[in-house]
Amino acid sequence: MVYHETRIVNGKTQNYLVYTKREEKKIIKKSKFIGYGKIPKKQIEKLRKEFELEVISSMQSDNLSKEQIMDIEKLRTTYHDKISSLSREEFEKFENTFFTELTYDSNAIEGSSLSLEDTNLVINEGIVPKGKTLREINEAKNHIDAIKFINNYNGDLDEQFILKLHSIILNNISERFAGRYRETTVRIFRNDVSFPDASKVAQLVGNLVYWYKLNKNKIHHFELAVLFSAKLVSIHPFIDGNGRISRLIMNFLLSKKNYPWINIYMKQRSEYLHAVRLANDEKYKPLLEFCINTLKKNLKSFNII
Repeated sequence: MVYHETRIVNGKTQNYLVYTKREEKKIIKKSKFIGYGKIPKKQIEKLRKEFELEVISSMQSDNLSKEQIMDIEKLRTTYHDKISSLSREEFEKFENTFFTELTYDSNAIEGSSLSLEDTNLVINEGIVPKGKTLREINEAKNHIDAIKFINNYNGDLDEQFILKLHSIILNNISERFAGRYRETTVRIFRNDVSFPDASKVAQLVGNLVYWYKLNKNKIHHFELAVLFSAKLVSIHPFIDGNGRISRLIMNFLLSKKNYPWINIYMKQRSEYLHAVRLANDEKYKPLLEFCINTLKKNLKSFNII
């Protein structure tokens, strides 16, 4: 975070912007002198945003270029500037539309036949479309419930959070497997990707959560969120719901640091899955680039950029 600090030196008021970040047990500070005397609040806020962007963009990354980091930060700033200008009613309408689309697309990627209109009827009108299975209806209801759970959750990422989220996703669909790691081998139809043995799943997820805690203050948070999602789906810890859980957790981690949620469109399914397969081999750059471009498309679709 960046805050404004004044210091009195030789009877003069000096203004500084101070950036602080916790790394393991240390607090790292960077400061920038911005002038003497009283500075208008609007100017301080403008300089604060510029300094924050400057510091974050200077972070080292193995998978993001400086230009990409700048792009991400500008998208975040533009998004919040636009959202903050909306009335409460306008913001609620935006969120409802976005989360309805997100629910449709995420379930459609996994094979649901519900259209966007069907999804809207189920989650916003309480109407069951004709010719749709009970599973598809519950998938839509559960996904929006999972979003509500995320938006009301104030804790950090841990295994209990992951398992709870999964139990919501499979509620009234597969109670036997909801909120439980798989105990058998899983395969994806028409795909030669192999996943870890079931006996290793609990340890691998625990290791992944530890990786998150070790790196959450070290690498850029956008990268952290996308990589966690990719690493989780490469473990495939559940019998069902792995894709939806991985995308929800990615968005949970993005929202924790005030980045916009990302909706991966159904029409992008092939491109998205290709990037995920590359990430399974620890080639993360294509997936990160895909997510940045998708975020831009999301924001353009709502006239935010």
